[in-house]
Amino acid sequence: MGRRGKKKPSDSGIDWDREKECGIKVLLHLVTPNIHRLWDPPIVEEEFVTLVTNCGYRLLENPSITRVTSKETRDAISHLIGVMAKRYNHGLSASLKILQLLQHFEHLVSPLAHTVEIITNELGVKSVIQEIMREVGRLDPKDIARDPSGTRCISAFLVEVAEKIPLVMLPSISVLMCHLDEESYTLRNGVLGVMGEILLKVLSKDDLDNKMKLTRDQFLECLTEHIHDVNAFVRSKLLQIWWNIVNEKCLPLTWQDKVLTLVIGRLADKSSQVRKNSIQLVTAFIKCNPFAAKLSVEELKENYEKEKEKLKEMAGGEEEMETDSSQTDPVTQKIDEDWKPLKTKLRRAIKSLHDKEEDEEEDGGNNGKIPENETSESVIKQINNLISEEKYEDAVTLTWALLDVFPQIPVFVGGNSQDEEEGEEEPDLKSLEKTLEYLYKIFSESQKPSLVLSEQQQPADDLVVNEISKQQIVVQYLKDSLLFATQIQKAVPMICQLLGSKSITDVLEAVEFFITGFEFGLGIMMMGIRRMLPLIWSRESGIKEAVVGAYKRLYLSPADSNQRSKSLTIVKNLSALVDGATMGDLTSLEGLIVEFVKSEELDQSVIQMLWERFTMKVPNTTQQDSRAALMLLSMAAGANAKIVQSNVDILVKEGLGSRATQDFILAKDTCITLLKLGLDKKAKGAVAKKPYRLPEDHEMFTRLSELLIDNVADEKNNHWIALAEQAVKVVYKLSEHPDVICGNIIKAIADKLITIGKLETTILSAAGDSQPTEDTSSTTEVTILLTRLVSIAGSIAFSQMIHVDNSVLGELKRRRAVQEEKKKKPSKKQDKSRIESEAIEDELGLAGAAAEDAEVEYIRRICEQEIVTGNNLLGILGPLLVTICQNQTKYSSPQLRTAATMAMSKFMMVSSTFCEDNLQLLFTILEKSSNPVIRANTIIALGDLTFRFPNLIEPWTAHIYGRLRDTSTHVRKNTMQILTHLILNDMVKVKGQISEMAMCIVDDDERISGLAKLFFSELSKKGNAVYNIMPDVISRLSDPDIGVDEENFRTIMKYLFSFIQKDKQCESLVEKLCHRFRATTTDRQWRDLSFCLSMLSYSIKGLRKLQENFTCFGDKLADDDVYGMFCQIMSKSKSFAKPEMKALLDELEQRIELCHQKGLEEEEIAHKASQASDQAADTHKLKKKGGKTGKTPAKGLKKSKRRQVDSDSDEEFKENRTPAPRRGARQKPQPKLSFSSDEESDIEMFDMDKSSQETNSQVEAESEESDDPLSPKKTNNRRRTGKRHLHKLSLSPVK
Repeated sequence: MGRRGKKKPSDSGIDWDREKECGIKVLLHLVTPNIHRLWDPPIVEEEFVTLVTNCGYRLLENPSITRVTSKETRDAISHLIGVMAKRYNHGLSASLKILQLLQHFEHLVSPLAHTVEIITNELGVKSVIQEIMREVGRLDPKDIARDPSGTRCISAFLVEVAEKIPLVMLPSISVLMCHLDEESYTLRNGVLGVMGEILLKVLSKDDLDNKMKLTRDQFLECLTEHIHDVNAFVRSKLLQIWWNIVNEKCLPLTWQDKVLTLVIGRLADKSSQVRKNSIQLVTAFIKCNPFAAKLSVEELKENYEKEKEKLKEMAGGEEEMETDSSQTDPVTQKIDEDWKPLKTKLRRAIKSLHDKEEDEEEDGGNNGKIPENETSESVIKQINNLISEEKYEDAVTLTWALLDVFPQIPVFVGGNSQDEEEGEEEPDLKSLEKTLEYLYKIFSESQKPSLVLSEQQQPADDLVVNEISKQQIVVQYLKDSLLFATQIQKAVPMICQLLGSKSITDVLEAVEFFITGFEFGLGIMMMGIRRMLPLIWSRESGIKEAVVGAYKRLYLSPADSNQRSKSLTIVKNLSALVDGATMGDLTSLEGLIVEFVKSEELDQSVIQMLWERFTMKVPNTTQQDSRAALMLLSMAAGANAKIVQSNVDILVKEGLGSRATQDFILAKDTCITLLKLGLDKKAKGAVAKKPYRLPEDHEMFTRLSELLIDNVADEKNNHWIALAEQAVKVVYKLSEHPDVICGNIIKAIADKLITIGKLETTILSAAGDSQPTEDTSSTTEVTILLTRLVSIAGSIAFSQMIHVDNSVLGELKRRRAVQEEKKKKPSKKQDKSRIESEAIEDELGLAGAAAEDAEVEYIRRICEQEIVTGNNLLGILGPLLVTICQNQTKYSSPQLRTAATMAMSKFMMVSSTFCEDNLQLLFTILEKSSNPVIRANTIIALGDLTFRFPNLIEPWTAHIYGRLRDTSTHVRKNTMQILTHLILNDMVKVKGQISEMAMCIVDDDERISGLAKLFFSELSKKGNAVYNIMPDVISRLSDPDIGVDEENFRTIMKYLFSFIQKDKQCESLVEKLCHRFRATTTDRQWRDLSFCLSMLSYSIKGLRKLQENFTCFGDKLADDDVYGMFCQIMSKSKSFAKPEMKALLDELEQRIELCHQKGLEEEEIAHKASQASDQAADTHKLKKKGGKTGKTPAKGLKKSKRRQVDSDSDEEFKENRTPAPRRGARQKPQPKLSFSSDEESDIEMFDMDKSSQETNSQVEAESEESDDPLSPKKTNNRRRTGKRHLHKLSLSPVK
């Protein structure tokens, strides 16, 4: 028995599968012999054929036929159908039945394809597949659309058959071409798949004749056309077909450039599947390129230019040599010599035939002279024979017949371009010159093989010609190689962008592309290799694994056999990656190295080689290589601190020794590496380990102190401050008494500063009354010393706070945890009741919580009172920092002011008292400083201060927002980043100033614009945050005082409204925006609000809200832009309107149209009234100068704030008029609107009673309007005025 055992027979004991197989084989044996004689006449009856074949078809309908165990049965059925088709005239019926089965049974695609293969190959019946193809070509597009499942099966069947018998399908492929223009993408995929298989199996051979080459080119042309198919599935399938063609190296070289260009264009396709296949295809082009294993563009270009110059020299420099050497080809010359006498005789024959045609008026068609079974090749041979026999008229006649029957063969295709360019009329293809041209081609093609053979047999008489031909081939090869590499380069920027795609497949394929390109020597691939580094932080495990695997393949897999040379190669590869990397790249590279160390990909031999490169023991190691090795060691220590811990002495000796005196960058990198010590994380639930500390007299601290103190006055050393910052961190991280060491450093620098200051005073006093020089060396040295003093003081203050807050507090907690561990192991002598009481306290957490609170309060008190305030070293330096920041005239050095501002900010981070005392000064610097670097640094410091002391910074938040309008791009960018960080982390409440961030969406700098869009995108994920700010943003940005361009306003609103998706949010905004119309003062505000309304999506409730508030905006519809926006709302709503919405839409549309027309009429009336009013005013002035005019009854009315509706208007419009403003209500005045004098005079034209009714109705409307959050408040104006006053005078908190 087999592994799974035999199938158990049924209860009756019969194995039906076996019986089916036997039955089919019996039928096959029955029909295989010649049984025609059983019938008289000897023609087998149709009923018998149907009876036998139906047995096979019925068995095929059972899904179990696809099992492996049913192979014998399938083969027997296939042979049975084949025999019936071959001997008993069942071919047409079989093709129809196969097509029918495919449409109903999906499992029969492969079995029926196998059946057709057996019928065609083994039995020689080709008519079955041809009939099937004809039937598929006749399928009605409507039927295809109704049966997608059947169409899919037919498509898969055709492709599978094309894989098996492509040569048989080729003659009938034309019947399927009609489906390439139909709507069914499934059948298009099938037809294109068939063409692809035929190209692979039949039309990819080297010995193709001209007709087959023409067919191949037609197929390729068709495939290129459908690369831009409207359906993404077709584009994707087509790219897969091209991938197969390229992988099998079946693509002609002449087509490569065209196809590659089209494929690169598909890299920007909207379909992720198409993009994936495009990247795969471009990668396949690189892998299967016919040029070289290394495609460096620089090298190829250099070689091409060199070989091209060599070719010119070989040609004597007389003319530029082309790759086509037809002019110097001896074979061509021999053909031309033989053609000259023939040309004259053939010319006479052609003229004679033309004369006969004119006389006899014969028809130009000669199709009857060529039998149907003749091919173009055989006819060309006959023409050549006739020419050799000197039967020139017969040769010409046969040539014309060949032109009629085979017009697309290469003999007739070329050479028509000149005639077509000379005139618009089509040239006579049987003219004298054309016929001679055709005959020359036929004659030359027939003579070339024999002449070439004779030339090869003869000794080379002209070696120069052969050498030139070879050189031309080399030049053409290099030219094609350079073109290909250049094309690949064009794809790199687009694929770099796909590394940031949301689609995982895009990223994975892009990674594979860059690996392949890098391996083939394309230098531009380094762009993508570096862009891949940040993907190490991807949350998708697949992407992270692919990136780690890619760098492992490129950098950790050298071909060296020797272990040492292999390690050296790996180190050089990684050092090359470090060289030129940005800070972001280095951070990502550190994550990658950590992964390598954890997975033990970087073994001990590589680490040892890094130490040797750092100490420059490896020959030919430069200073840059040494620093790169040190950086890599620092990165590796992030995963295993023992790498550094065991070699501290080497680090101090090399990194802080004599080399460090001349190379502060090396010393800084050494400090960064030393900071990796003591990074062991505490195990969850365990007591923290004792921190790694060194005594204060360790050589490390001694060397750091000497480096900082001895070189503090070195003006040329620009890396002193960077080193000092890292050195202070090292001291506080590793020293047992860091404050002592840092205090000594500050005192030593201060002593130098005082000494030089006294010297300067002595020099000035010795000079007496003479005018002192301004730019003395001592003054410059004082400035440098002061700058570096305040800089290191700020770093020490900040590090002292972190040391106290983290290290000291952590050590207190650790010691308490150790004591608690000891308490958990009580001795037997302890009282049981005491143990129980302590256990209860521990369980409730009372004792631990109280102790922890006391420790935290103790640390807080130290930070507040004993670091930067009080009678201590840093406390003495605090007033110095404030003095420097306040006196910009006295301390004019930009470096000094920058360092002092940063130091003061760090002091403020330590103590809230110091922060509160100097906060106003810091904000004054933020707004008044002329140095953009200081402003940019200050805004970052304020972000940190907001996290540290949020209550102190909160009143000043408006000034932080104000930096979004700073003239410096750097300041705006930093402000945008800080506010984004604060708001998304809920450290700053979203208030009215959020409109300032919205304005950054249209900032001129693309980085700031991108940051603003990213902010609102992230904000939209926090519930209804964007919806909540929309009323305020619209209100502020539509305010004329803000000064936002109308185009920019619309750009901002388009982006923000894209986050408003919920129907309830849209309905609420519709109502609020409609009410906002009442408070508008300008036409621009009308247009802005109507544009915002057009951005919303409308449900039936939203449209009802629009209708209910129609009176708010009805009078504004006279404006063409406002009217256009509301028409846009109507048209957009109609496109997806349900039946119940259509009536509402029609009614609303009629009202909008009516108000628009009424508004246009009123404008004409107002214009005439204005003219009359002006004339009356002029007359009155002439009659009575300086006197008071008499009042008309209408003058007692309050002036209307809008155009009134004519009393003769329709009743419907009267009911929906905008109410007149209410009388009184002076305690809450609305914004005044300015109108022209013509509108003032319009009041006389309306009925006073109606106006009073409108006034009463306006009271209720305005009482609702007072609660509108979008309406302008008087307090806003006061706050704005206060801000202006604040800028003019001094800075104070905004309450």
